[in-house]
Amino acid sequence: MSFKFEVFLKSLKIASKYIGTTLEVALSALLIGLFLGLIIALVRFYKVPVLSQFLAGLFTVLKAIPIVLILLATYLIFAKTFDQFAVNVGWHMKFKDINPLLIPIFCLSILSTISLSETFRGTFASIGKGQQDAAKSIGMGTFQIITRIILPQALPVALPMMSNTLIGLVKASALVSMVGVMDIFAAAKISAQQNYRFLEAYLAVALIYWIINIFIEQGAGMLERNLNSRLRRDAA
Repeated sequence: MSFKFEVFLKSLKIASKYIGTTLEVALSALLIGLFLGLIIALVRFYKVPVLSQFLAGLFTVLKAIPIVLILLATYLIFAKTFDQFAVNVGWHMKFKDINPLLIPIFCLSILSTISLSETFRGTFASIGKGQQDAAKSIGMGTFQIITRIILPQALPVALPMMSNTLIGLVKASALVSMVGVMDIFAAAKISAQQNYRFLEAYLAVALIYWIINIFIEQGAGMLERNLNSRLRRDAA
């Protein structure tokens, strides 16, 4: 089968219109994952009774479930129960009124939270306990130790894994079309169905994802170098 460059360009143009949707889902999930992942990592790092054991067990279960299953199950549960729930609590809205991006963001946030909490927990463990003991000896509290000792050292170490998580979220966002959200992949697929030129459409999508991920890697590299240089200046 011959490759039609004009079809490739058309698919590229159509799919590019939905880059914003893909980035909105991925970045929102990353930010939520950063916040929740950091809190959960601290809970598990300091071994908070009961809660740390519960979170460890919960994550073991969630890590075993494919994200596509979480996405579909969440969509079906919300679709079947939200309208009745809204009536019970007095909300004047229905499931069809909800922003369709919220469900993918919620599901990818689970993936992001699991990944980033494990990343932060590993970086926290790499920081010498002697530094924390020294901080306690001069009267620092737990909050001060976290904000002034642990986080400034952990963030530069965790940054490469954070960028990898964002790349993973961008790629996982290709699944959002399964719950009715139009994204890069879905737009290209619909375009291909008009003339059955799927190869050109899929190559266009691959190019878009590749460019997005290059920008993420380059941006993360610049930020990592900046954080490391600032950390060296503070140490000096």
